[in-house]
Amino acid sequence: MQIFAAFRSTVTRAVFAGLALTLSAQPAFADKSAENFVQAILDEAEPALSISDRDEMFAAIEVLVDKHVDMRRIGRFVLGQYARQMTDEQATAYYPLFQRYATQIYQNTLSDYAGQRLNVTGSVDRSERDIIVNSKIENPEPGDPFANAVIHWRVYRSRDGDMTVVDAGADNVWLAIEQRSQFTSIIANNGGGERGIDALIAELKNRVN
Repeated sequence: MQIFAAFRSTVTRAVFAGLALTLSAQPAFADKSAENFVQAILDEAEPALSISDRDEMFAAIEVLVDKHVDMRRIGRFVLGQYARQMTDEQATAYYPLFQRYATQIYQNTLSDYAGQRLNVTGSVDRSERDIIVNSKIENPEPGDPFANAVIHWRVYRSRDGDMTVVDAGADNVWLAIEQRSQFTSIIANNGGGERGIDALIAELKNRVN
């Protein structure tokens, strides 16, 4: 949960306000198919989070992330306006690095729930293809610091009905939104455009090594 604590201190009030406004402006319909999709992932994750060896746990989480998280879509989202400025050569370098970087974040974050079971508690159908599914720890121990935490999963439904996870967060702090803030700042602070994207790629290489 340390990473979410860091996010709380770095994500601006404007981001929270904008997200809350966006959510409140949408019909608050539940989406049972998306809830079932996320619960199936959480059921699949439970034995992985029960593995005592950290390296083996991380390997099991990586399998889940590869299977259910749309890293390509997230990787493009976090580039913001700069996604259209990336060259083919830069894309070839960037997307594998981003996947490794983001997978490490999911591994570290999910490992905070080692030995716990997460259950879906509801959802908000923001649109036909954009659904927020909420979950919480089942039967937390007294004093558990995460006992009241709401863990969110943002689900994208394709035109064919296939679903993937495109973001995750806790207590309205979102991984991809924070990554977008960081990445676009790095690009902008290094001249923007291709030059800034090169700087981001160099930074990602440092972070995953």
